[in-house]
Amino acid sequence: MNSQPSGCRIYFHVGLAKAASTYLQKRIFPALKGIHYVHRNRYWQYQQIISKTPADQFLVSREAAEHLERRVMEFADYRRDGRVILVLRRHDDWIASHYRRYVKNGGSFPIEDYLDQGALLGRNWRRGDTCFMQMISMIEGYFASAPLVLFHEQLRHEHWHFVNQLAGFMGCSYNQKDIDPRPMHLSWNEKQLKLARAFSRYVFNPVQSAHSNPSINRVQRRLRLWSCYLILGASGLVPSRLAGKDPLIPSSVLERVRDVYAPDWESAKSYAQAHNPAV
Repeated sequence: MNSQPSGCRIYFHVGLAKAASTYLQKRIFPALKGIHYVHRNRYWQYQQIISKTPADQFLVSREAAEHLERRVMEFADYRRDGRVILVLRRHDDWIASHYRRYVKNGGSFPIEDYLDQGALLGRNWRRGDTCFMQMISMIEGYFASAPLVLFHEQLRHEHWHFVNQLAGFMGCSYNQKDIDPRPMHLSWNEKQLKLARAFSRYVFNPVQSAHSNPSINRVQRRLRLWSCYLILGASGLVPSRLAGKDPLIPSSVLERVRDVYAPDWESAKSYAQAHNPAV
């Protein structure tokens, strides 16, 4: 167990990919007053920064992707009395966003084959396990207090209420003029993604694998991304009729995901209502 500095409060944002983590890290967290935010580019030094910085409270943020439990264990090993912030996104919307990124980065599987790989909802996704409540229970097991559970949908539709909940949890303040409420990234359109997926089938392996050498892996990844952006850009010049009429993501698949995970989603919302501090 690492030595734990005392006398200060520490908040850990355990970010899920495609659940506003980048927006929080770039737009909201730096604007909060009364807390020292350890910028994500300096995340690897957060323990040294906390030990050397004379502040009453700190905010550490790191996107966990599929390594959520490993990140939670790391934070809890450092400060079990830290407070965790978790932002969730409704399962079908979350999956659709992940899938669009997968296609943008050269993936060519149809969405059901992509889900069968089991990276997000598990290989039994058609059954609808307790995905988000399992995350919450895991966090409760490592930390001494309940996490603050917020929702991506709230950030989009009740933006300032979301920010008020976040700031209130940490005892911070902010000025609205310091926070840009606009989305960070604009998505590629449906036609471009459909054409890119069709082309990628002949160029890339649908299951990406990392080279054992980190330097080579970085170069390969960068080359692949450059190639993908070229393909997407060129796809914008192709007539729409060549992309076909079938949607990139069939609504039937998203409806199935939403239906089977509805109990998990409602349980997560009920948990937030019961445990989040009143604003």
